[in-house]
Amino acid sequence: MSSHVIYENEILENKMNDLMETRLGVRSLMTVDDTLRESAGLRKTVNRYTYNGVVETLGRGEANSTKGTVTFTPNHYNVKRYQQTFSYNDLDVMQDPYLLDVAMNGAAAVMANQIADEYFAELNKIGNRHALSGDHFTYSDIVDALSTLGREVESDLFILMGADARADIRKDTDFIAAKQGEIVYSGQFGTVCGIPVLFSKKVPTGKMILTNKSAVRFFVKRESSLEQDRNIETKDNTVVYERHGLIALVDDTSSVIIGAGADTLNLLATMSEDGNTISVSEALTPGNSYRVGIGMDMALLGDDLSHLPVWNGTDPIVAKPGQTIIVAECNADGACVKCGMAIAA
Repeated sequence: MSSHVIYENEILENKMNDLMETRLGVRSLMTVDDTLRESAGLRKTVNRYTYNGVVETLGRGEANSTKGTVTFTPNHYNVKRYQQTFSYNDLDVMQDPYLLDVAMNGAAAVMANQIADEYFAELNKIGNRHALSGDHFTYSDIVDALSTLGREVESDLFILMGADARADIRKDTDFIAAKQGEIVYSGQFGTVCGIPVLFSKKVPTGKMILTNKSAVRFFVKRESSLEQDRNIETKDNTVVYERHGLIALVDDTSSVIIGAGADTLNLLATMSEDGNTISVSEALTPGNSYRVGIGMDMALLGDDLSHLPVWNGTDPIVAKPGQTIIVAECNADGACVKCGMAIAA
């Protein structure tokens, strides 16, 4: 059994270290889905759909020359068991009465941090990207990113920022002018372009996320439970706190990630019998690799693309006509350094 550190002092002051990596309660930012409770199995497949079509102007008696197509990318998730365990002895609590409260609060905080990590990992899979117009975040960048979504109603959206984006926006002259005297004295703001703003240290540096509650779902298989086992002879106690479920990005059509654009790779695409042959205009930097994505926006600088397949620079790339093909040069960690886009023939 792991041992706790217990003070010998006769008088104790309760001071618990802050274990929360973010004060943001991400559960409220997701849609909680209970459908897994009633279904057998521990695996969930989420299809993310894309529609491609062309509007044609036709004369009398003419038919469309092309038809719209629906494609989807299946994403498989396994139900996870999230669990925290700690032990204590009755004598520990007698000597330090705060120990059990600290252990309980700490276990809950670590569990919340794990869920937050997975939530932001799913947000990182958002396909829509918008590159900054300059070298820092501006009010105009948020306006432009919103326009790419084409939403008539934006009341369900919210913006997630880190410390760097918050500092840039607070100093932006367009934002200050829009808020007038509202922030002069308090230095605070709650909305940008009418969209609520939330802050978290989990947002990657150099990124801003515009999304809504429907984008990510927390599929609950079994809600949290707390169990305790006790050895009546030794007075040793073991506490287990667990929950079962999975977190998945299900719909990113109303989401966009804003960040610095990567350097451009110039691509040339030609059609061959085996697929699209892509040629890159410059040599690959030693130690880097190419990764390929289908149906994606241009990657931003620093985007984690380690989940995309590595491309050797010569093999044909298979994609449906009209789909986007991105080729990204990534460093050893899979982070995007350069990116180019071509349209499949």
